[in-house]
Amino acid sequence: MKTPPSAILKAALDVMFVCGVYTRNWTLRDDFSRKQINDLWEAVHEIPSLLTRWHDGAEQELLRYLEEYDGKWPVPRLKERYLLTRDQTET
Repeated sequence: MKTPPSAILKAALDVMFVCGVYTRNWTLRDDFSRKQINDLWEAVHEIPSLLTRWHDGAEQELLRYLEEYDGKWPVPRLKERYLLTRDQTET
């Protein structure tokens, strides 16, 4: 099983953590969009599987998932969070 470099792994797991926190907080409100929650998890549900079958081009695939969500909703900014965490981890 090929796995990603540690900076990518840390950034991807951070994105999953953020999704969990946002979802938990959103579900406390009666007026929150179920569509946004669905779109969020539609964008990230493949990340755990992708991390266990890492290949050339996998990071671009991951970024496309994040961009898809970011193109629909203003928060959380998944790609921005991923890149920030990845780049801070590399240094």
